[in-house]
Formats: sequence, structure tokens, C-alpha cells
Amino acid sequence: MRNARAWAPVSLSNLKHNLSIIQEIIPSQTQIMAVIKADAYGHGIKEVSEQLYLLGVKAFAVATLDEGMEVRKTLLLHDDIEILILGRTDCFDANLLEKYRLTQTLSSHSYALELERYATEHSLTIDAHLKIDTGMHRLGYDWDQIDIIKQTFYLKHIKIKGIYSHLSRADSFTQEDVDWTHQQIDRFNDCLVELKDYPYGKTHLQNSGGIINYSHLQYDYVRPGIMLYGSPSGETHSIGLKPTVQLKATIASIKQVNVNQSIGYGRSYISKKPMKIASVTIGYADGYPRSLSGQNAPVLVNGQMASLIGNVCMDQIIIDVTHIKSVNEGDIVTLIGEDQQQSISIADLANLAQTITNDLLCQFSLRVQRLYTSDSWKDVQRFAQENFNC
Repeated sequence: MRNARAWAPVSLSNLKHNLSIIQEIIPSQTQIMAVIKADAYGHGIKEVSEQLYLLGVKAFAVATLDEGMEVRKTLLLHDDIEILILGRTDCFDANLLEKYRLTQTLSSHSYALELERYATEHSLTIDAHLKIDTGMHRLGYDWDQIDIIKQTFYLKHIKIKGIYSHLSRADSFTQEDVDWTHQQIDRFNDCLVELKDYPYGKTHLQNSGGIINYSHLQYDYVRPGIMLYGSPSGETHSIGLKPTVQLKATIASIKQVNVNQSIGYGRSYISKKPMKIASVTIGYADGYPRSLSGQNAPVLVNGQMASLIGNVCMDQIIIDVTHIKSVNEGDIVTLIGEDQQQSISIADLANLAQTITNDLLCQFSLRVQRLYTSDSWKDVQRFAQENFNC
């Protein structure tokens, strides 16, 4: 038996639930391209891709070549899946695109020509999706440069399998942002009309905010990312998503401190009364944001709220447990998630840290052990107690 330090219970049943919610709100002919970049938003790319495939997902989006290769190796026995790389892959690695049957995003015409030259020289055939820039000004062919876009279809070693764009403010209800989103949608549709005589393949536009707030749009794919994990950022309609991850640690030590004592690095917290404090086995090296220092961030101990005091350390945080009568070394501390009748959401913590849920999830380091379950959160808690000596 190993001792507990910090771990992240991942609910595969909630992942299944969120997938079913997405399937319910999108048009029946639309398929899901699950975005599992950044280690599936901190959940574990191998485990999440396996689970989603078992649930019927046949298309995945990643950010890098290495991520795409990992998914292909994980699902090696299945030839019926598409893996789209959203970012740029160096042309010198084009042989790996072909070897692992990965679909590459074409983010500019100059990149497409560079990739074509390398593929020609090495007798490669590369599957690709065209990225159209409808106003975000990050990656993609400008939406109104139709003649340049058309030239891509004549490249002999690049096969266009799809075309897509990205909505930059679909998770907002302000009229200005709604108008902007409709403008992006119109631009993408105008581009498709101009290319109607070209075999552009699968179409996709909606990210999580676009799926939730503009679910009526009809394209071949939708690209759910953060909504798969139950914690969308920004303004979205409530559709019954469930969080798929919690964050837990344990109490390492308990101390009594007198009035006017400094606590933690920088002497940033001075006790104003006699206190009982506890050191908890998690810090910013585990992905717990250092920006929460001084924010009285909430945690749960034995079903009761406690708060962070002082600065977040690399490997520990210190919490005030003065008001909690029964607290011991080894007790479980919930940083994100549920404990008895209380809960702390990822959004709560992200707001305090002045960031978004996506960022917070992606910060979970490899030191935080992922614990996968298809059961309820209560079963996860019991499993941890039985297997981690909590």
C-alpha cells in the first residue's frame, strides 16, 4: 500500500454522461470530434481516448504530433478513427503523419506548399484539413482569399479531407459578441459556398461554447473540449453537464500557533488569534495555482469548509482548521470536488485564481495521480481510503 499525497479522481461515468448530453443537443447527423489535447485537459489522454472510443467516438483532435501518435498507439487496433492535429507539424516529420495515419491542419498556404514539397521528395501522401481564419487572426487561410484556398486542392501529395474554422467568442451572451459569432459563422458558410465545386470533405466549426450556445448549426463534426469534462468557461446555457475530475490531497501535519505569528513563505500571513493550522500535501508544482495565495481559497476537510492561508508553496499549502474539532494527520482534503454535502467547483477556484477552467485543469502535473472510476464520487473516496492508507 502506498501513502496518499495528491490525486485526481476521474469519473468515466460523468464523461459518458457529458458525451450523451452533447449527442442530445446536436443535429442527429453530426458526429463528435473529441478534443483531447493537453493530456485530455489533464485527465489522461490514453484513458480518455479509450473510453470515448468505447462510447462510439471515431474522431479526435489533438494539438501536437506527439499527442496524435500517442492516441494512434492507444487505439492501434482500430482503423476507423480519424486523428486531427490542430497545430503545426514540422515538415521533416511528415513521414510520421503518414506512418501513424494522422490528419494535419493546413494553417497557411505557405505551410501547405512546404509540406507538399517535402511529401513529393519523399513520396508521401498527407491527409489534411484546411483551417479557415474567420476573424480570430491566429491560424488559417483568410476566409475571403478563395483563389488561394482553391490552389490547395491541386496539390498532388496532400489530400483534403476536411475544412474548419474556430469561434473566438461563442461563450458570451453580450450582443456585440453574439453579432461577432454570427459574422464568423456567415464567413465560414460563405467560404463553403465558394468552394462548392471542390471536394473539401468534412466540415466543422463549433467548439464547446459554440456547441452549447449554437447547437442548431449543421456541420459534419462538432469539437467539444472543455464541455466533455463538465466545466465550460465563459457564459453558456446550463445543459446538465457534470464535472469529471476532483482534486484531493492529505493533511501532513497539524500545528497550534499563537497570536502574531508569521505563517509560510514571505511572512505574508500573520495570525490575529491563536490558531490550529494544517499543512496539506499539494502545491504549485502539482498544479495548484500559486495565484491563490492570499485569496482565502476554500478547501474541504471532513465535510467542512476551511481556507488557505499564506502563500502557496511548491509542495504544500497551509490551511486554517481552527474551527474543525475533529481533524487529524492523514485526513483527506478536497481542493476541487465534493465532500459530504459541500462542494468546490473548478469554476470557483478558477475565478479566484483569475483564470479559466481550461487553464486550471491543464496545470495538473504528473505528480498528481489520476484515479479512474466508473462509479460514484463516494466510491472514489472509499477507494482512496482503502488503497492510499488515508
